[in-house]
Formats: sequence, structure tokens, C-alpha cells
Amino acid sequence: MPGLGASLSEAATLKFHKAILSEFLGTAILIIAGCGSVITMDEGRPVSTFTSALTFGMTVAMIVWTFNHLSGAHINPCVTLSFLVTGHISVTKSIGFIIAQCAGAIAGAAVIWELTPPAWRGTLASTVFSDDITLVQGFFIECVSTFILMLGVFACSDQLRTDHGGSMPLTVGFIVFMQSAWAGKTTGCSMNPARTLGPALISGTWDHHWVYWAAPTLGALSGALLYHHVMAVSSADVDVPGGPHVDKFRSTLEVEISEQHAASGTSLLEVKPGFERSPAKHGIDNYAF
Repeated sequence: MPGLGASLSEAATLKFHKAILSEFLGTAILIIAGCGSVITMDEGRPVSTFTSALTFGMTVAMIVWTFNHLSGAHINPCVTLSFLVTGHISVTKSIGFIIAQCAGAIAGAAVIWELTPPAWRGTLASTVFSDDITLVQGFFIECVSTFILMLGVFACSDQLRTDHGGSMPLTVGFIVFMQSAWAGKTTGCSMNPARTLGPALISGTWDHHWVYWAAPTLGALSGALLYHHVMAVSSADVDVPGGPHVDKFRSTLEVEISEQHAASGTSLLEVKPGFERSPAKHGIDNYAF
């Protein structure tokens, strides 16, 4: 994880500001397209769980496709915290991302509120418990669904794995679809405190609001730590240029490889000023939803 000095230097860069803007816009789009479709698809009447799950999944895929190269497309405080505790992003970037995500969600909900007829708005697709779901059930549904989500996100981000193929954004979108399909009817399957915050603030829907912060955070950190420490491919197990102690290099941290010494079997690792390479243990990149 970058030190304090590097983190403060990072906050002054254009790349950092682009990343913050990306998190704001990405989370706003999540609310506008995801929650907005639930509201407008049938003029304010409830849509099927399948329809809602597919819409959110494809929306997430589009956001990852668009913003991944700038910020990792977290659009979720739980994802950002997970990359923080596993040492892949700085404290400064984490704080900036979470503020941007919450602000984006609120802005997105405000846009929906202003652009839809009053009779259609309802709760702006806020996440709420089903009448038959208890507090304990709801808490663990959100916890488990976010745990599974984070396992998938970290698996997609493991750059040392050689068994992956296909589209990473689409894979993340399908993971969201899978979780929303089984848990959407019960709690709304938020898995994202910012996604819950925006519609709740604008519509005034605060039922069990603390659960949508506490449970996804617990689930996300558990999934991230499990994958990072138990399941992630170690650089010692693969043929990485520079030997077993060189991590898979991260474009999101502005790390460049110079192959000037390729003939001698070594590589020169160059890190641009203001950035530090995280500990070279695993190949987890700062990709995510």
C-alpha cells in the first residue's frame, strides 16, 4: 500500500482527479440506469426480479467497460474498502472514491426524481426488506450476497491466473445478475451502500438502512481477505518477468516495465513519481466493479 507521502502526492495528479470523476459518474449511471429502469419500465409498477437483476448486471458491465481504465470502476464503497484492506489502493484514493461514490449515487437519484412523473417515483427503487424477511435473515442475505460478489470481483482481478478468458466487464455484470436473481426479492440485494444511500436520501426511505452498510461491508471484507490470502495465485508459482518476487504490474498504479535488460534475464521496474507499487505477493489488480 502506498505510504502517506505518496498518497498525498497522488491526490495532486490529473490521474487521481480523473479517477474520482469516474467513480462519481459511474455510480450516478448505476442509479440512473439501474434504479431508473425499475421505475420507468412499467410506469412505476413493480418489475420482475429477473428484469431488475438483468438490468443492473448489464449496467454494471457497461460501467466497468467504460471506467475500468481510469479508476477500476469500483462504484461501491465495499469494493473500495476491500482493495484498501488487501493493500492495493491508498487511503487517500479510498477516501476520495467513497465520497465520490456516495455523491454520485445521490446525484443519480436526484436526476431520476426530476425526470420521472411524480406518480411513478415511489421509493426510487430503494432497497427494502420483503415483508416476510426478518432482520437477521436480511442482514445475512446482504452479507452472503456481497461475500460471493467480492470473491468473483477478486477472481476477475487476479492477473496471475491463466485460466481466465472472455470479457471481464461482462463477467462482473453476470456476477451482479446472479446475486440479484436470488436475493433481489428478499432485500433488494443492494451489496452496495452507495446504491442504497442515493434513493433512500432522495425518497426518504430509511427502513433498515444501517443493514445496507454493515452487512455488505462485512461480507465484502470477508470475501476479499479469503481470496487474497487463500485463493489468489502467488507470483512465486508463475513465470513472471524479473523472478518470483515481482508482481503482475498494474496500469492503475502507473507501473511501467522496461525490458532494457531482457537479454540478461532481468527486468527494470520503473515507477512514476507519486506512485508506489504494492507488495509483490499476489497479482490482484485494481480492477473491479
